[in-house]
Amino acid sequence: MNFLFKINLQIYIIFLFLIILSLSFYLYFSFDEEIEKINEFRSDVDIINPRFTKEKSNKDNLEVIAKKASFISKNRIFLEGDVKFKSSEFVLESDMVNFNQVSFDASSEEKTFFKSKKLQITSNGFDVKNKGEIINFKGKSNILIQWKYF
Repeated sequence: MNFLFKINLQIYIIFLFLIILSLSFYLYFSFDEEIEKINEFRSDVDIINPRFTKEKSNKDNLEVIAKKASFISKNRIFLEGDVKFKSSEFVLESDMVNFNQVSFDASSEEKTFFKSKKLQITSNGFDVKNKGEIINFKGKSNILIQWKYF
C-alpha cells in the first residue's frame, strides 16, 4: 500500500497548507526586496540613460550621453556615469558633469579624457562652452600629439 494513504487526511491537508503558505511568504518577500531595490535606484535619478543632441553651425552634431541624470534647475542637469560628448571630430569622457541642456555648456572637476584624430588629452576637469567649440582643460594635464612626417 502507498505511504500517503496511511496518513490521516487532515494531517496531510494541514501539512500541504503550511508548505504552500511558507512558499508564498518566501516569494512575496523576495520579490518585495527586488522592487525596493529598483525603486531605490530610480528615486535618486531623474533620467536613466539620457541622450542629448545639438546641431552645430558646421552641420556637425554634438551628442551627450550618460548613464544617469538629475535635474539641478530647469536647464541645469547633473550627469553621472561614463558621460561622453561626441562629435565627428572628438570624444570627451568624464564621470560626473554639470550640464546645461539649452546652451550645451558643461563643466567637470573629475578626471577627463579627450581624443581626436591627432590629439589625446587627460586632465583633472574641463569646461565646454559655445556648443563644444571651446573646450578648456583644468588642472594637471597630459597631452599626446600624434605627428606624421611626409
